[in-house]
Amino acid sequence: MEENVRKVSGFGKCGKRVLAVMMIFAMAVSSGMPKTVVYAEEQPVSPAGINEEVPAPTAEPQPEVTAEPTAEPTAAPQNTLVVKKKKCSYPKKIYEGQQFTLKGTLKANHKMQKVEASIIDAKGKDTVAIKRKANSKKFDLSKIDNDIHFSKLDAGRYTYEVKVSDTYGNERVALQKDFKVKETTWAWPVDGGVKGDGFHCGCSVHGGRHLGIDVKGVSKGTSIKAIADGTVVYAKYHSAAKRSSFGKLVIVYHGNGIYSYYAHCNTIRCKAGDKVEKGEVISTMGATGAAYGTHLHLELRKGPAFSGNYNSYEFLDKYTYRQFNPMKYLTNR
Repeated sequence: MEENVRKVSGFGKCGKRVLAVMMIFAMAVSSGMPKTVVYAEEQPVSPAGINEEVPAPTAEPQPEVTAEPTAEPTAAPQNTLVVKKKKCSYPKKIYEGQQFTLKGTLKANHKMQKVEASIIDAKGKDTVAIKRKANSKKFDLSKIDNDIHFSKLDAGRYTYEVKVSDTYGNERVALQKDFKVKETTWAWPVDGGVKGDGFHCGCSVHGGRHLGIDVKGVSKGTSIKAIADGTVVYAKYHSAAKRSSFGKLVIVYHGNGIYSYYAHCNTIRCKAGDKVEKGEVISTMGATGAAYGTHLHLELRKGPAFSGNYNSYEFLDKYTYRQFNPMKYLTNR
């Protein structure tokens, strides 16, 4: 210590100041002043050895994020609805007031959910729209036949369309056919005759049904004329039960499944197989068969195309040859 004092004392005032500080420190140490020991904060030792980084004590361990396995995306349903048609009927040309029978079967490659049939006019407007549940691979078009009334269409051009949809939202147009409803200009059958009992259900004379019109007001023997061009397919007396006989009957086929019936005639002026023109005389007014006074009972029926079998009683089958209102066809009403 003394040696250090001698070395410092040689530096003038500055040395003296340093010497004073050293002496004070030496006295403090020799007087037993407690020493302050500073310890380094103990760090955890990694079992793997030295120099491994240790996370700060304040940092909370973060859970390991594990990516969840993702399912492979399912492909969207493909537009694979395939619909086939079997023996499907559709109109081509009909007359005002004429009905048409829909037939046929639709078959799909998987279950159909809904079938929609519509009649679209020339302006693109649905005049008829019928929807039916299918829930099957097959659908019979006769299920919608009773709800589509072609007979109520006015003259013009139309499109008959059938759409099919499935549970995947796929849609197919199974049928799309254009057809025409022709305006009727057929002749009144009796000059001077007036309309009597009309086309209706509810009269007592005909068992509650009168599926034709009566023309009366003229005398026995007055000429009856064909209402349109055609072929005579039946011309003879119709034998039947007393209250259902048409008497002397003429039936003319006009094509497209349309037949006209002229009943209770007094005389027949044609024979089966004759070609007749509109306005040509085919019979005369009478009261044969189940008739109450002189009159013409006129019917129009829609049935199968003429098969070539003349004078057949099949023409009297009302389920095969169905009546419709003649007043939609006739001029001079």
